[in-house]
Amino acid sequence: MVDTQQLKTEVSGLCRDTLNWFMKKDFRELDKPLFTETMSNKYNYLYTKSTTLFERCMTGELNTEQLEFMLKMLDKVNNGADYQKTSTEVGQHMVDVYVKPMLDNKQ
Repeated sequence: MVDTQQLKTEVSGLCRDTLNWFMKKDFRELDKPLFTETMSNKYNYLYTKSTTLFERCMTGELNTEQLEFMLKMLDKVNNGADYQKTSTEVGQHMVDVYVKPMLDNKQ
């Protein structure tokens, strides 16, 4: 089972550290490979549990609203909600957010 609170904490910290690195406020002496290695050690739970989230934080491409929704759904399943029903809810959300707007734009 994934600790969603730990993920939230590490995502927040990594996004903050990455922004500060980009802006040359912190970690100035580190090039990208060394910064990535340093962050993978500092935020090891995130790095080992979700390399995709780790990489999105590192590139600044993380959609925090989507992350919050997905972690909320994961918490639901972890707390005993029916997996299939929750999965259907996630699918419907994705259709509403991504597919329907594209269909509306074509009309």
